[in-house]
Amino acid sequence: MSTPTSARRKRVVLLATVTSALTMSLALGYTTWRDQQAATMLDEARARLNASLLEAPGLDRVQASTAISLIERAEALGAIDDEVRGLEHYARGLEDLQRGDLLLAEGELSGAVQFLGETADLHVFAAALSRGRLLFDDAQAELDAALAIDPHHPRALLLAADLALDRGEHEAARERLEALVADYPTSGPLHNRYGLALAACGDREGAEVELRHATELDRVGHDPWINLGRLLRERGEHVEALSAFETAVTRASSDPDAILGRGLERAANGQVEGAEQDFRRAAELAPNDAEPLLALGDLQRDLGFVAEAVETYRNAIDREDADAASWLKLGNALTLLEDYEQAERAFRAALRRVDDLAAAHNGLGASLMHLGREAEAREELERAASIRTRS
Repeated sequence: MSTPTSARRKRVVLLATVTSALTMSLALGYTTWRDQQAATMLDEARARLNASLLEAPGLDRVQASTAISLIERAEALGAIDDEVRGLEHYARGLEDLQRGDLLLAEGELSGAVQFLGETADLHVFAAALSRGRLLFDDAQAELDAALAIDPHHPRALLLAADLALDRGEHEAARERLEALVADYPTSGPLHNRYGLALAACGDREGAEVELRHATELDRVGHDPWINLGRLLRERGEHVEALSAFETAVTRASSDPDAILGRGLERAANGQVEGAEQDFRRAAELAPNDAEPLLALGDLQRDLGFVAEAVETYRNAIDREDADAASWLKLGNALTLLEDYEQAERAFRAALRRVDDLAAAHNGLGASLMHLGREAEAREELERAASIRTRS
């Protein structure tokens, strides 16, 4: 017969056992919930990083910051292994690439390779970094490695087409993009790129069709409108070109290419004040690009402000002095000011960059004639005539 004390002890033991079991059950339940939550977040992060070309046609459109947030939350729940570490490095590298910080992006790429190995995605990432540095051969080698792992990797195929356009391999770019457009017919960015490839191959009519289709498919992007505007400008359709650039600026008010394009069309349509504002704004937004300043110099020259144009051309050359056309513009403006000694230096600088530039030989000849160096002048003028005959 049990005593009251014995019964109490049994109840205490039973209560402790039940409590312990309940605690263990709750702990196991929380652990299971935590693991499931972490797994769900990692799946969502992978989905962001491996988004299709319809969602993210280029690495610049991948939602890297969202992926990083999801990975960090999964790590806080205990999901830490080599794959997670590698994915975080990859996502952070993409974010660096999108900000234009190639050095930090390269460091993150090294970390990703350490934990994930050499995957097709990471080879594509490495190719994008090399392309950003204009190391086209290195970029091609990385793309070859990616396609050796996965011959149908869509982002590798797209970047290969972009690289072909960069290298002037227009027919190869057209073929790759034609295949991608067939696989992703509703992708506006792909139709935009295909239009560029067709234009580069000389098919202006086909290019316009693709670019207009791209503007219909892509309700957010501005690139198709910029490229359509450029195509229309080449054809002299300035009113419609201006409208295209206006749309581009509306969608991307700080894009220097859109603003520069609008400025050029404003100038063509006689909107001088607006054109000058656009050129100056584009020059501010792209501080290493000479083109907006060259356009501003042309406008100043055409309006008769030649001294101001000379100063603007010099500022453009300070940004980028490798372009022979920039020195040619400067030489021509100096000739208008009758500063033939400085004009001679500018024309010779142009010819050091492109030796068979007929206009530079002609300008140099004219400058030398004014300087009384007739024999040299005749030689340069004859050279200009010879180049024009050959072409």
